[in-house]
Amino acid sequence: MSPRAAASLNRALIRALTRATHGSITSSCKTRSCRHNIDTSISRRSFVSYAIPLRKHHRAQPAATVKATTTSISEPTDSIQGSQYAPAELLTVLQETIKTHGPLPVSRYMTLCLSHPTLGYYTTRNVFGSSGDFITSPEISQVFGELLAIWFVTQWAAQGAPSNVRIVELGPGKGTLLADVLRTFKALPQASARPVTSIHLVESSAALRKVQKEKLVNSGFADVETRWWDNAVEIPPSEDEFTIVIAHEFFDALPIHIFENTPKGWREVLVDVADSKKAVVPNVPVEPLRLVLAPGPTPASTLYTRLSTVIDNPALSASTSSALSFDTTLPPTGATSPSTAQAPQNVIEPISSPTLARFARLPIGSRIEISPASWEVAQSVGKLFSPSSSPKGAAGLVIDYGDAKAFGRSWRGFRKHAVVDPLTKPGHTDLTANVDFAYLNEALAEDASTHGPLSQRTFLRSLGLDARISSLLRHAPMERQKEIASAAQRLIDKAGMGTQYKVMAITPKGNQEGTAFPFVEGVEEALDQAERAS
Repeated sequence: MSPRAAASLNRALIRALTRATHGSITSSCKTRSCRHNIDTSISRRSFVSYAIPLRKHHRAQPAATVKATTTSISEPTDSIQGSQYAPAELLTVLQETIKTHGPLPVSRYMTLCLSHPTLGYYTTRNVFGSSGDFITSPEISQVFGELLAIWFVTQWAAQGAPSNVRIVELGPGKGTLLADVLRTFKALPQASARPVTSIHLVESSAALRKVQKEKLVNSGFADVETRWWDNAVEIPPSEDEFTIVIAHEFFDALPIHIFENTPKGWREVLVDVADSKKAVVPNVPVEPLRLVLAPGPTPASTLYTRLSTVIDNPALSASTSSALSFDTTLPPTGATSPSTAQAPQNVIEPISSPTLARFARLPIGSRIEISPASWEVAQSVGKLFSPSSSPKGAAGLVIDYGDAKAFGRSWRGFRKHAVVDPLTKPGHTDLTANVDFAYLNEALAEDASTHGPLSQRTFLRSLGLDARISSLLRHAPMERQKEIASAAQRLIDKAGMGTQYKVMAITPKGNQEGTAFPFVEGVEEALDQAERAS
């Protein structure tokens, strides 16, 4: 399907949605909060357990499966038991662990803080909405999910409109986005005759699984076969379903390693207990945790030091180039990819030569953030797009804050809708880091084509945000119109979510640039020009 045809179909779908819903506002939208801190891009979290992030997985049974009749949602199996302790105790666990085993890699600290079975952030609290620590795009406006659904219908039509469709969502949160997508599919004549036959949710939090189940039941989709999985690696192939993949604010929560370039080479940044004897201000308590540099190489820093040396040593480069599978098509700001070398815990597979050169030339004091867990998940997602896994076709969207480059100092915490030190109040604080979309692109490259990323603003406006909002405003009561317009503006605000959030599309291998509208050259400039002209 050409970009022009895709754009035309998108407009037709917006009109069809308006006719089908008569411009109505969903009941869930009426209760959605619009309290979103656009200056800090508060994110939502669902979590996948990564105690050993890159352990080789065997094809496993799902953590929760449907009943034999496949006509209703089964009770999700609790993979993590509920908390009977106060999360404040996690600090004690961390301190004792560090005193016994030494400083922790940031990746291990994140895993314990977010997913500890009884003391973790996601196992002890309601983290979503105005009463939690962050709120997300689906909670702000129903239009967000509607436009994503329209994009998926366009891709489904471009790939032959197969009879059966399955949805795979990584980190579904409260299930709001999923419910909006399903509702939109049901409302569109083009898609309603092709039912969603199964739903696969990657979620390890028992509490969130129950929330997601309730959302599906209350939204009228209890008859759809639904399964919960702990890890994307576990999702099986499907020979007779078109696969839709959604990863909204998922990758930014996966554990990262942080490295700093020193005169002695790359050293890993670790979490240590604070030295109370070194108080900067007298009589002011010292925070109990601090960041330190490893005094010597760690398994992960050794890997990067060795590979960086290859760049400056032609003999080493000649002997290792084939094993490293360099992708010289990436720009110098391209992704980090993992190396074929083995590390005891986090294995980082082939790193591109542009990335190696960039890291090797970074000045002393520079830091880089690397997420091997993201690499593994992205590769697992890519497998779902291979002809052997999804012969009926597939389409995916990754939406998160970040850019097509590596970051060095983006790791941060969120608590009560504010950015905070990630070392404060472990178990009470959400932890996150910017997503390197170029890194994900390289992880996906073997099995899928990627497009973008585009800014969320460009993506939503290109798909018809303005037209859909105009329709809602025409049918909304006067007292609701300001709220609807304000919510839409938050999604595309140039000073906030509209530019801080990026959207990357995934299609089957062989899809050329431009086929996944609106991921076409010049689209952002065209929108800006049209806006100035109006």
